[in-house]
Amino acid sequence: MKQTTCAVDTLFSASHPHLYKHISILKILVSSVIALIGVAAVILSLVVEKSDDTLSMVLLTVGFILLLFAVYRLFWQSYETVYRPTGSSIRSGSLYMDSAELQRIRQMVEKNDFSNPSHILCKDSGNGRLDYLMSKDGQFVAVQFFQFVPYTYEPISEKYYYTDDVAAAIARCINI
Repeated sequence: MKQTTCAVDTLFSASHPHLYKHISILKILVSSVIALIGVAAVILSLVVEKSDDTLSMVLLTVGFILLLFAVYRLFWQSYETVYRPTGSSIRSGSLYMDSAELQRIRQMVEKNDFSNPSHILCKDSGNGRLDYLMSKDGQFVAVQFFQFVPYTYEPISEKYYYTDDVAAAIARCINI
């Protein structure tokens, strides 16, 4: 139920005392399985009879693609951010909308009034952007608003952090 704010910056570089990053064992295991399949495909391409060059090249290509993908997942996607009190993982994203919708949602957040929850009208692009961090269980939400100025989105609000019931109300409003 408490709300805390901090300096204006990008939301995704935000640090909060209840958020921490750790290595996901599941992601490492999946990356390892993908790498093993890639190695098996490369070895199989070397074993296949020389009369079937097409199959050999396909297996070799697929094997190297799987190996590269596994290395990418292992080094750049093996970490996940977790909300410490509940142990729920954090997902992040951006919602795009027009200026009127952005101002409506911003007023709801600033007034802390989610008694009349209405869904956000999102678009594929727009001159307003709402960046969010949300725990999968809905017990933690962080939001920040951005306005498009030529060539970039500039922050127009501070970061807002919500927990417990208020966070659940915002999660229902965002409805992702």
